[in-house]
Amino acid sequence: MPVVGTNAIAIVAGLLFTGALVVGVQFMPPLTQADPEGFPAFQKYRPLGGDGQGLIEASNGRGGGAIIDPGQYCRETLPDVNCGCFREKAVQVLSARRPRAAGWHYANDWDLATSQAAADCR
Repeated sequence: MPVVGTNAIAIVAGLLFTGALVVGVQFMPPLTQADPEGFPAFQKYRPLGGDGQGLIEASNGRGGGAIIDPGQYCRETLPDVNCGCFREKAVQVLSARRPRAAGWHYANDWDLATSQAAADCR
């Protein structure tokens, strides 16, 4: 086969492969599209007021929400932890939340706060 024919076949094969790749990518969801099934029950935590009670408002982005008392959670589930310290540390961790980049997986804020607070308040 002449060199010109071989080059033409390689060019056509490359164009077909590229076209197929472009068409295939069109049917994939964006990498930054969130998967609602992978979200924790509550996604946003906001400490309430400066009155020292340490209550936290948790919302799920779909209109649902709850008020969480880290001190009560500590008393009910963590027997060997100083609950006053736990409450303060949990509020501190949840207050310091930084903006998130779309498409990245982050630790659940509540899990992060409770693990840090439990470790620091023994």
